[in-house]
Order: sequence, then C-alpha cells, then structure tokens
Amino acid sequence: MPLLRDLSLGAAIILVGMLLGAGVYESVVMAPNYAAAVPESLGDAKQFMRVTNPGNYFRVVAPLAQIALLITLVLNWRGARERRWWLLGAFVLAIAVDVITFTYHYPRNAILFTDPTNTPPAALAVAATEWIYGNLVRVCMLFVAMVCGVKAALTRRAAD
Repeated sequence: MPLLRDLSLGAAIILVGMLLGAGVYESVVMAPNYAAAVPESLGDAKQFMRVTNPGNYFRVVAPLAQIALLITLVLNWRGARERRWWLLGAFVLAIAVDVITFTYHYPRNAILFTDPTNTPPAALAVAATEWIYGNLVRVCMLFVAMVCGVKAALTRRAAD
C-alpha cells in the first residue's frame, strides 16, 4: 500500500506539472501572438489551429490530473494529517483551475476564435488581454498546486 500511495502521488505531481508547463507555454508563446495585430493575428491563429488546439491537450490532461489527485488523496487520507491537507489543497486548486477555464476562458475563446474577422478589433483586444491575465492566474494556481503536491511528497507518512 505505501508503494501505491507514492506512485499515485508521483503520477499526480507529474500530471499537474504537465498542466503547469502547458499553461506557461501558452502564456509565453501563444498568448502574445493572440494579442498582436488583432484581428489578423487571430485569423492566422484560427487557421494554424485548424486540426488541433490547446484545448485538446487540456481536456485530457486536466481530468487525469484531477483523478490522480483524488485517488492520491483517498489513498493518503489515513496517515499523516499534514500530507492529507497538502493533497486536498492541490486537488481543490486543480478543480478551481477548471472552473476558471470553463467560466472565464471559454467565453473569451469564443470571442477570439469563433469569427475574429467579423468581431470589432477593440472587443478582440479586450478579450485577448483578459485571456492573458486570466491565464496568468491559472498558471499561478497550478504552481501552488504543484508546490502542494511536492510538499505532500516530502511530508513524512505516518506508520502504515
């Protein structure tokens, strides 16, 4: 059982790290391109992401990270209380990131990528700026979730 606890925790940390890395990539590489020279840049982005887009990645990795964190939380519920609370914090943050994604980012994605050539440039610029700042919030939350996971891994387990 201790091995399963540790393996599930390691998997959860890796998956949260994958989300964090992808979020940082979006902030550093993708988002500046969305906000540059609107609406032309968004038309180009829409053409560029014709086959796949970042959502395809996040729709797989985010639920896997949440499931891994939940399994890890359940497996570690008994034992060191401190570990339990770090894992609960990571799990709540991972869920909160998805809530922000669905309630804040999806509406801005619709503005930016559904029909950017027929949306007023001012509205596109506002949506792009809001998207960028919102993504920074998500990245910070994922960073804290990662710290919580690592802190849980470094916390001594109670005797099994």
